[in-house]
Amino acid sequence: AYPTVSARLLLLDRAVNLIDEGFDVALRIGNLADSSMMASRIGDVRRVVVAAPRYLKQNPRIEEPGDLAKHQIITMAHLPNSWTFPAVAGSSVPRNVQVTPRLVTNSIRSAVASAVGGRGVALFFSYQVAEAVRNGELEVVLAGHEPAALPVHVIVPQGRLTVPKVRAFMDFAVPRLRSHFARLEKDSSS
Repeated sequence: AYPTVSARLLLLDRAVNLIDEGFDVALRIGNLADSSMMASRIGDVRRVVVAAPRYLKQNPRIEEPGDLAKHQIITMAHLPNSWTFPAVAGSSVPRNVQVTPRLVTNSIRSAVASAVGGRGVALFFSYQVAEAVRNGELEVVLAGHEPAALPVHVIVPQGRLTVPKVRAFMDFAVPRLRSHFARLEKDSSS
């Protein structure tokens, strides 16, 4: 049994400085640059392009990234109006595809709901749409053109693992998060 510990949870779309901002633990998506942190890799996430089956039936096929120019696009306010895909064979330059959004939102929930509602094509992290893909509400398109998956880590400032509440949290959370991310990956690949 773990002792009851008060904690605060913040969900932020920015990297925080754990030490300066007083955090004990963070979950990071992406390659880690800061070697002063203790990191436990818990999984990977992909960036996937999705649309509702009904939308896909009523619109031109999406076989390569350039086809997105013919489609209604749903995007997030904090993201650029270009989506990056791996280079084509024989090139080392990633492909940037300019998109013209039909809908721009600052809410993942509303963007997913709009895609599920058949309002367009959207780019998400795989975990954000795993349930909708599993339920057949969204289909992954351009799977053969996805960028490399990004690692997900739980990070802790050096020395904080000796703090009992941090150690207890890591012992509890890391195996469960690994299992959860493995399940999400399976769901988003359906």
